[in-house]
Amino acid sequence: MSPHTNDLATRRACEELLYIDARATPRTRSGRVQLDWATPTQQILQAMLITCLMSSSKAPHPVEHPNKRCLSSIQGYLNMILSRPDVLEVHTNTACRIASRLMPVRYDDGHIAGIPGLRFLDHTRRRVRLLHLPTGARLDLIDSHTSSWFTDRDMRRTFQQETRWHDDPQMQRLWDRPALTQEEAAHAELWAPRPCTPLRSAIMTRAMSFWYKNDIYPDWMPPLPGTRHPRLVWDIDPEDQQPRAAQIGTLLTTSPIAIPGAVFHEQGTDDGLLVLGTGSVRLASADPTARALGRDPS
Repeated sequence: MSPHTNDLATRRACEELLYIDARATPRTRSGRVQLDWATPTQQILQAMLITCLMSSSKAPHPVEHPNKRCLSSIQGYLNMILSRPDVLEVHTNTACRIASRLMPVRYDDGHIAGIPGLRFLDHTRRRVRLLHLPTGARLDLIDSHTSSWFTDRDMRRTFQQETRWHDDPQMQRLWDRPALTQEEAAHAELWAPRPCTPLRSAIMTRAMSFWYKNDIYPDWMPPLPGTRHPRLVWDIDPEDQQPRAAQIGTLLTTSPIAIPGAVFHEQGTDDGLLVLGTGSVRLASADPTARALGRDPS
């Protein structure tokens, strides 16, 4: 198969599996499709972000808001995810709302909710620009369907409305602080580089294939006792024919949107190890009934 044919297949797969518009597909100077552009610092932000977004009420992230599903509900608002060398672009219909759920606040009991170290930079009429202080990495939230009549003033008003709940007397805004707070610094393990950081970063750029194309909602889980592999676990409904771990492992390693260099070691239909370099993540799918009966393969 010619390189041109391979590239065409990749572009079509990006549209079908990742919902990336052909005009927005990241490309090299020679015109080839390339999904993984992130620099090492951007990889850290993307890796941290995917562990926050792939969570649930059953497995809430440590920086989830205590009274509402803010981080774990964000995936329902997303349209497209693009990894650039110096910024992660997340296209959504509700950029200000997503920003309000990602930007950190401190509760009176000391709990940090939102991404520690994330700061508001500025906005245009279509884009909310955020900076992660500890890594210097950038995140831009882009309103995909902003009308031509929508102005900077409209965006500012929308931003103020969406962040108004941060004025609750039980919490303090941290996203406008000039420096990292002591409470945020206590979460430094969230952005510490790890062997699986490039792998988690690559999964972030392909997250739409989980949530939208395959209708699965995984949770990031810590390694099982005696192991070192973080786990990506999801429930399956046999009647809906949702993809199992082996199918997702194949998608991420042999399809046109495969993670370059990644391999999948299948350990049964519902279990396997996804490996990239020295990093690895265990993929595990499970029937909720089996999980309830204690037969959870994860």
